[in-house]
Amino acid sequence: MINLLVNFDEKNDTNMENLLVTVSGGRSSAMMAYHIHTHEKYKNYNKAYVFANTGMERPETIDFLKNIERIWGIPLTLIEGVFSNVMGVGVGYRIVDWDSLDMQAKVFEECVMHLNKGEYSGLPNSAAPYCSPYMKTHPCEKFANDILGKKNYLKAIGYRKEDMPKRISWPEIKEDKARIFPLLTDFEFPIGLSELDSWWNKQPFQLGINSKLGNCELCWKKSDNNLVEVIRKGTRFVDWWIKMENKYANTPFRDKKSIADFVAMASQPTTMNIDFGTSNDDNNCVCNF
Repeated sequence: MINLLVNFDEKNDTNMENLLVTVSGGRSSAMMAYHIHTHEKYKNYNKAYVFANTGMERPETIDFLKNIERIWGIPLTLIEGVFSNVMGVGVGYRIVDWDSLDMQAKVFEECVMHLNKGEYSGLPNSAAPYCSPYMKTHPCEKFANDILGKKNYLKAIGYRKEDMPKRISWPEIKEDKARIFPLLTDFEFPIGLSELDSWWNKQPFQLGINSKLGNCELCWKKSDNNLVEVIRKGTRFVDWWIKMENKYANTPFRDKKSIADFVAMASQPTTMNIDFGTSNDDNNCVCNF
C-alpha cells in the first residue's frame, strides 16, 4: 500500500501549506522527519514524506526506513527515478513498495544510461557528480509537483550544524523561500552530531550501520579506506562496478582507481583502519543526510 500523508481535498486551501520531507535513510533526515511529524508547528501542513531509492542502498538502510514507518507511524512514499535513452525525454518517477524496491542498482544503471545519451560521457565522478541530482532530487521534485502543485510547496532539508557554512549559511537560510532547515532553526541551538547522537540513543531503534559508511553500499564518493572496509565486510556491487567500468570505459573512483584496485587492496593482509573522522568528503552526498 502506498502511503501519502496529503489531504488532496485541502491541498489548495490557502490556509494550508504543503511540505515535501525528503527522507534519505540517514539519521539526520530521519530525526527531521520525526520532528515534523510530531511538532505542533507543522500540524496544519500537508506533508509528503518521500524516500528516493537508487538501488544501491544497504539492507540496513531499508530496515531503518521500515522502522520509521512501523514504529513512528510516518507514512513514507517510496519512489524511483524513471529514465529513458530517447533524446528529449526527461527524468520521471515511479512509486514502488517494499516488495518491489530495487536492491540491485538497476535504477543507478538506468540513470547512467540516461545521462550518457548526450549530456554526459561516462560514469558519475567528482567532475560530474550527477547521480544524486538525477536519482534523488529530480524524481522527488517531479513527485511533489504532481501531488502538491508545481512551486506550491516547501522542501524540508536535514542539514545540521556541521553543514554550516559549507552547504548553507544563516543569511541564505533567512532568504530561502523554497526550503526549510528544521534541525538548524527549530531548536534552541542548531542540531549537531553530538545532539543527534544523544537524541538517537533515546530512540527504540537505530540505524544498523555507522553513518560514516553512508547509505549507498559502494558509493564512489567514499574514502579509499571506507571502500576497502566495505569490500572486506562483503558487498553486492563489485561485479556491478566491473560491468559498468567496462561498459563506459572509465572509473568513478578517486585518483582514477578502478574497483579492481580496491578489491586488490581489500585482499591484502595489512589492516587498513577505517576513518570515522569528518576530514574527508564521504558526507558530501545527499544520500547521507
